Amino acid sequence: MTQLLLVDDEPVLLASLVANDWAKIGMEYVFQAASGLEAVEILKKTPIDIVVTDIRMPGMDGLQLCKHIQDHYPRTRSILLSGYGEFEYARQAIMHGTVNYLLKPIKDEALMEEVSRVRTLLLQEWEQVGSFERAKQTLHVHLPLLRANLLNDLLSGVSIPASGLAGKMQEYEIPFVTGAGCSVMLVRLDGGFRDSAEGSLLYEFAVHNIASEILQADYEVWACKDSFGYLCFALQPRGKGEAARMINVLDKAAQNLQLKVSALLKGRISVLISGPGAFPEGLVDLYRKGLNEFRKVPRSDRGIMVRTGESRPQSRSLYALYSPPGFGQLLEAGRWTDARAKLDDVMEEMNAKKLDTEEHLMEVVYTLMNVFLYLAHLQGKTLLELSGGEADMAADPRAFSTPGRVLEWANKVLDHMEAGSAREFKDGKSQLFSKIHRFIEARISDDVSLQTIADHVGLHPVYLSALYKQEMKENISDFIMRFRMEKAGVLLRTTDIKIYELSGQLGFQNPPYFSKLFKQYYGATPQEYRDRHLAES
Repeated sequence: MTQLLLVDDEPVLLASLVANDWAKIGMEYVFQAASGLEAVEILKKTPIDIVVTDIRMPGMDGLQLCKHIQDHYPRTRSILLSGYGEFEYARQAIMHGTVNYLLKPIKDEALMEEVSRVRTLLLQEWEQVGSFERAKQTLHVHLPLLRANLLNDLLSGVSIPASGLAGKMQEYEIPFVTGAGCSVMLVRLDGGFRDSAEGSLLYEFAVHNIASEILQADYEVWACKDSFGYLCFALQPRGKGEAARMINVLDKAAQNLQLKVSALLKGRISVLISGPGAFPEGLVDLYRKGLNEFRKVPRSDRGIMVRTGESRPQSRSLYALYSPPGFGQLLEAGRWTDARAKLDDVMEEMNAKKLDTEEHLMEVVYTLMNVFLYLAHLQGKTLLELSGGEADMAADPRAFSTPGRVLEWANKVLDHMEAGSAREFKDGKSQLFSKIHRFIEARISDDVSLQTIADHVGLHPVYLSALYKQEMKENISDFIMRFRMEKAGVLLRTTDIKIYELSGQLGFQNPPYFSKLFKQYYGATPQEYRDRHLAES
């Protein structure tokens, strides 16, 4: 909507001006005033876009009106009409923001053409203003995301030129000082929060808000969420303070955060605090060291606080994951129930021994992924075809934040594999060999001679031996020996079992004989094998 005000002290001329077809050029409303003072009153009450005024008027002339408009209504445009062509009038008109200076007498067509031109310019200006305001509003709305993305880039080691970083920080209103000290705090949501995945983003947002509220008393706070699902806070002390005091302040803030989250959100969080560093060059090192330390903290150790540099228990391998029969062997044999039972054993060991860290979770995921890939390619399929798309979840580390999620994922893959596998394990031979392997694995410390195995499956030993060799391309005794040696190797690497006890568990009554066979298989005695792996770990 465009509104026009016509000002002239000559009634006849003013009436003539008002009588023009202003609607034709888009002027929806036309107002009139007989003097400059009357025009001022109209401007007070009505938003006017264009003013057309005579210069020579009593009380307040046209130049004075233009100056008043410039001072009080800078978006309103003025057009001066005058019968005097002196340069001084034109110069003053330009000084007072007048868009044009027209000499009377002027034809109605020429005046309307000029008003139309000014209207077009005015609409363009408002469009630009609107675009700029929208851009400012959009920037303001997206500031949290822009800040978070920039911090994620810095933590990830993305190289940003100093001038570019300074410009973005100023644009995003980030009050960090280059060269000043900083710290990094990582927060992990461990459990509780009504133990529901629903609204997890809301809980993260709530934890973020509580943390910011607590930390802002002593620190400038810059936050984001990293690819591992941790809430990351870059912190820079406000003002100057002793390093030791600021460490105590941050420790107290972290403890307060844990208490507040527990009381208000019914949740448990673990917090890691880095040592001091310089901003921005030291930020990525602080984050990576903190990330490395946090990945050693078991999920079962909920609600703890860690500082980088604190000693953590040395990582241990998962016995159940590697203990024969291997996961891949079970899947190749179509032993789906046994494969699921093995997964349950792995998860039980992780929980019992507090090995549910990110490192161990990814160890399990990558081990399973290797097996799934091998079986897919063995069958001439892609991993997507074999798993029904479930294996793609492994690309997102946040999908495996707990052992339960890993187990759920693996079982879904197994379900797809079992349902769609090209190999059918229902024929008699496959069932027979699965039964033989289960018998050997369950009785490895007892008598697993060919005769006892044949009695178990109800076949003649000679026939059983020939059938097994034909289908499996090895003797049953070869499988038994390989199973014993592989299980011995896992136990030596992952436990403190004594060698004579290990010998008995694997069905060897004579420990020296076991050691001799072990050396033939691995090229080292059991003790040498154990010492070598301890030195490598």
